[in-house]
Amino acid sequence: MGIIVREAQLPADRGILLDTLLRNRDHGDQNLRQARFEWSLAQNPYGQARAWLAIDESSNRLIGSVSAFPRRVLVYGKPVVCWNGADTSIDKDFRTLGVAMKLRRTVKECVDRGEMPFVYSHPVDNMRVVLEKVGHVVIGRLARHGLVLRVDRFLKERLGANVLSSVAAGLVNPLLRVTPGNFGASNGFVVRQQEPRRFDREYDALFERAAKQHTVITVRDAEFLTWRFLQCPLHREFEIFRLEDGQRLCGYALVDLKDDGGARVLDYLLEDFATQSRPLFSGIIRWLRKKRVSSLSIRSTEENPVLKLFRSFGPVFCDAVNSAIAVHALAGGPAKSVLDAKQWFMTQADRDV
Repeated sequence: MGIIVREAQLPADRGILLDTLLRNRDHGDQNLRQARFEWSLAQNPYGQARAWLAIDESSNRLIGSVSAFPRRVLVYGKPVVCWNGADTSIDKDFRTLGVAMKLRRTVKECVDRGEMPFVYSHPVDNMRVVLEKVGHVVIGRLARHGLVLRVDRFLKERLGANVLSSVAAGLVNPLLRVTPGNFGASNGFVVRQQEPRRFDREYDALFERAAKQHTVITVRDAEFLTWRFLQCPLHREFEIFRLEDGQRLCGYALVDLKDDGGARVLDYLLEDFATQSRPLFSGIIRWLRKKRVSSLSIRSTEENPVLKLFRSFGPVFCDAVNSAIAVHALAGGPAKSVLDAKQWFMTQADRDV
């Protein structure tokens, strides 16, 4: 007797799959986690997710699961449906028995059989090791980089909420506004918030123009943005910043404000990064400073020029924990491109949330 892996029969196995996920995520809002499960499993515009179950034969007990969510990607301009691997959940008593390897190897073998051209994941650090052992390639990191806008919160964490931290913040905050990046010209572009929040056909047209700059990019049309952000239960509150040339949409950034006083970029896209990135982000940063937001974070690969731009605005810190990008591709397919992090345009939107 041992551990066997079988594919989940959806939607029939939906209940046991959810139960496995919830009992191995025993922190946070479980109702919100369940809503996210339903959204990712049943509402995906690119088709039905697939999942696999690990079963202990001696007790016929379900002890783990893994899921794969379809995503549409352009590779050299050609549409490809691939998998975003996610939601590996293993019962605590079985985590040293190779269950995760059995599950993730099963997903890899589906790619090897040609059921999908490739699968990509953003594993936590301990799962990264598992993926490497079963044959995935870690192509880089999608690390969180944070731009300091105000030092009040950081000084209070180190010095306490006292006169010293207040005086120091009063001296340092003005200096952050005079770094070189804060004086870039707008070049005729205008940044404004979009109300009401929606994504319509002009976002389709923007993606069609912007995608030509990138070798590998997840489709970011109005359908995807609506599903990924407006319908996702985890992103109820965020701002849509539009970059306009006249009244024409030529870029956007989605930014949410966090409870800790910071903000993060959920996604962004520009038809011409070289000329439009500074006007877009400088406009957003001015708005955030007026709101007294302490930092702006963005998920980025090391090769992305957005990091150089961020550093021109002020001090930047990096949190590289759980930031790996792991890919497995069918030999002879789009492997050469998707196994090179430099070819990807990737943001927080590309994660499984």
